[in-house]
Amino acid sequence: MDEQIAAEIADEYLTRWRRLALYAELAVMEENEDKDWENVVGRDGNEYEVLNYVLRDAGERLRMVVAVSGRRRRATTVTLTSELIIRSDGTYVE
Repeated sequence: MDEQIAAEIADEYLTRWRRLALYAELAVMEENEDKDWENVVGRDGNEYEVLNYVLRDAGERLRMVVAVSGRRRRATTVTLTSELIIRSDGTYVE
């Protein structure tokens, strides 16, 4: 797995999530322990598995997590994880 490409994929997914997600929707996702999987092909031509999920953080905050794993013929390599925290008022913690 190319860690730079995995980081770019994670950043892309966090940026998209940040632009589209509402706190209330993320709260429901966290409450239901929903997880979204997607297989993508990186710019290096390798397959990557992207997992999006939400965890409860301190107070009225939720942690948006994107985990990217490299895929090689049925074996998953090390996972790179990126996170972003959203407050209940819809603002983000950098």
